[in-house]
Amino acid sequence: MEFVEIVIDGPILVDRDDIEEGLNEALVGHGEVTGAGTSEAGSHLDVDIEPGSNRSLILERIFGVLETLSVGDSVRVRPGDGNDWVRPSEWRGEYGR
Repeated sequence: MEFVEIVIDGPILVDRDDIEEGLNEALVGHGEVTGAGTSEAGSHLDVDIEPGSNRSLILERIFGVLETLSVGDSVRVRPGDGNDWVRPSEWRGEYGR
């Protein structure tokens, strides 16, 4: 996993910039937000991850930021180049977080 895509496809009570700032702070030394955009379907953030970074640590930090900002399931995360998207409630439930 060398990148993570985050899509905001529902209403959130914070600005996308707040999410970007939180992610950059949480990922210092492991990755950073390198792109952002908006479309008819919502907004997105592209996060580049340093090669060799611990996948579990990265995802814990990303979902931790999303939980802290209370964005709920208005956000979905796609780790790497797979097709699987994970909502924060699925992360907590399915992954036992």
